[in-house]
Amino acid sequence: MLDFFRNYSEQLEILIEGSNPYASQLLRHADVDLLRNHLQRDERITAYATGRSVGMGRTIWVVTTQSLLVVQTGKRPGVRKFALASIEQADAEKGRYGHALSAQLAGSRLGLYGVAQGFAVLTLRALGRPAGLETTHGIGQTPLSEEAQAHAQHAFADLALRAQPLLAQSNAEARQLLQQTADRARSEGQQRAPEAA
Repeated sequence: MLDFFRNYSEQLEILIEGSNPYASQLLRHADVDLLRNHLQRDERITAYATGRSVGMGRTIWVVTTQSLLVVQTGKRPGVRKFALASIEQADAEKGRYGHALSAQLAGSRLGLYGVAQGFAVLTLRALGRPAGLETTHGIGQTPLSEEAQAHAQHAFADLALRAQPLLAQSNAEARQLLQQTADRARSEGQQRAPEAA
């Protein structure tokens, strides 16, 4: 009950909007810091989705080349890590407040609702690809608009850059993201050319 009042404005906004307006935002610094310590050196972030889990509040699923990390930022912050090979089934469907993702593991089921469409589709594809899973409802094959796909991929590259800066330096997408950010900052007058000494 206390969690409801703590997140009242966010939950009310989700109910009024009919979707989760926070689902397509870049991750907060605190989220990235919480996640960073749970990544192995050879893991690369491939996708993530932000939504809500029943009884847990705001939750983030981060898919890497090796695992699914479930980052909970609600009443009990923490990270749970599951090997991709342990996922028996992954699915997504259109729900009342956005898309809902689910993953079946041996003995348990994970759920996430209020996910933005582009993030849900790309996260489902990332979950299924390494494990060779087939999705049951075909949302993983849903075509995305160029804008939705570009926005989600930009967010994934941003997370990879902030959570794994050393790996991201060699990643072409991260370099492109840095260039776009620098160009935007220059055009908005936030960055000046270096002054002569």
